[in-house]
Amino acid sequence: MQPEQQRRDWTVPIVVGVVVLIVALVVCLGGAAAAYLLTRPDPVAPPSPSPSPSPVAAVPSPTPVSPARCLIGQWRETSYTSSAELFGVTVQLTGAGTLLSYGADGTLVTVDKVTRTGTRNGDRYEVIHNGSTRLNYEADDEMISYSNASATGTTTWKVNGSVRDRENLSTTITPERYTCKGDKLRVYGDGYSIEADRILPPGRPV
Repeated sequence: MQPEQQRRDWTVPIVVGVVVLIVALVVCLGGAAAAYLLTRPDPVAPPSPSPSPSPVAAVPSPTPVSPARCLIGQWRETSYTSSAELFGVTVQLTGAGTLLSYGADGTLVTVDKVTRTGTRNGDRYEVIHNGSTRLNYEADDEMISYSNASATGTTTWKVNGSVRDRENLSTTITPERYTCKGDKLRVYGDGYSIEADRILPPGRPV
C-alpha cells in the first residue's frame, strides 16, 4: 500500500511568476525606449535663406566730347600731303613735324621747323619752313575758320639741293574741314591733308 501524497500549494509560484513577468516586461520596454532614443536622428536645422544680392548702381555713360572741344590742346603733325605748284610744275609734297596748339581762348599757334619734299620728272623739290604762326580760330563740328593771321620766319624753296627762292613765312586764313576724336586729328582742304597726334602730358597713359 502506497503512502498518501501530500497536496502541493501553487499560490506562491504563480505570484512569483507574475512578478518576474512584470519585471521582464518593464525591462524590455525600458530597453526599447533607450534604443529608440539612441537611434533617433538629430533634428536637422532648416537651411538659412540665401542673402539677396545687393543692387548695383548703373554707371552713367560718359558724355561724348564735341569735335570743337576735342580740338583744344597740343598736337604733333604725323603726316602732311599736298599738291603744290612749284616753278610751273605740279609736285606732290609730303612731310611731318609741325607743332599745333589750339587754345581754349580761340588762339592757334604753330611752330614750323619742317621740310616738305617731292619729286617730279626726276627733279627733287624741297619746301623748308622755319618759324611760327599765330591766328584766331572758331570751330564748329566740321569746319575751322581763321582770322588775324601773323607769321615770323622764312620759307625756302630748293630744287635738286639748290636754293631757288626764299621769302618770309606766311599763312592763309582759308577755312578748313577737320575731324577730331580722342587723340587723333585730321585737318584737310582742297589738295592737302594734315594728320596729327595729341601731345599727352607726362604720366598720362597712351
